[in-house]
Amino acid sequence: MVDDVTGGEIANIIRGYIEINGEKIRFKGIAYGRYGGQNVAPRLSPISKRRVKAVFGDVSKFEEDLQQKLVRGDFEVDPVAAAASKKKEEQEHRHTH
Repeated sequence: MVDDVTGGEIANIIRGYIEINGEKIRFKGIAYGRYGGQNVAPRLSPISKRRVKAVFGDVSKFEEDLQQKLVRGDFEVDPVAAAASKKKEEQEHRHTH
């Protein structure tokens, strides 16, 4: 689930979570599209890595699978959080111009 995206001209910062056994494991990453197509570099915090390791064992494989799902668009967007994020970004944009 992606619940926050903040943008720039070159890249976007995304934040979200994976729900496993009713528990949310948060991630954040950078999404960008340049030569060669779209890419996403998700990162897990040390706490999230420990939780993933306890459930799946192989953290690197989990991060790779997460990256592929994000690149393919195989995720849900939290509509309430996305609307709040967009509103916040619009307000910040007005304050800088």
